[in-house]
Amino acid sequence: MIVLKEYINEQKELMRLIKVFWLCHNGWNQTDEETLCDLINWTKEGHKIYLIIYNNEKVGFIHLGSRGAGIDWLEDLFVLPEYQNRGIGTKSIELVENIVKEYSISLYIEAAAKNERAIKLYRKLGYDCLNTISVRKDFKKDNLVCVRKEKIYDEVFEIKKKLNDEKIQFID
Repeated sequence: MIVLKEYINEQKELMRLIKVFWLCHNGWNQTDEETLCDLINWTKEGHKIYLIIYNNEKVGFIHLGSRGAGIDWLEDLFVLPEYQNRGIGTKSIELVENIVKEYSISLYIEAAAKNERAIKLYRKLGYDCLNTISVRKDFKKDNLVCVRKEKIYDEVFEIKKKLNDEKIQFID
């Protein structure tokens, strides 16, 4: 059984999950001070965090934020690696959609262009409206490789990754 529990004061558990989140996403081993800073920022006004509970264990979190209106941006979704590929991320998104639809007409999600797995999941879950486009200018191109090209408005953009990036499992 998967449930979302709004974060109230489970600081120790959430800090542990935030540390693993950054380690899995970019190999960053955060200090306690950095993790506490994230926790403070992610729980201040305009943000909500829900702990993902699977069979009575805290296995991840969903961080929602506001970008000027309602708290309707899914900023971060994380499921511990040992619990991935069980549908936990999918079910967690569905549960948070039910929360957000009570006060907003949309839920927004961003994904790194190289995170094809996440993009395919979001598409499968009905996320079909292209809302914003982030573009980047790379200054140090020697350590980057193009993994694919996409065309938007007759313009070609490259999706790049670092040469040494291992395939990181971001979701579900």
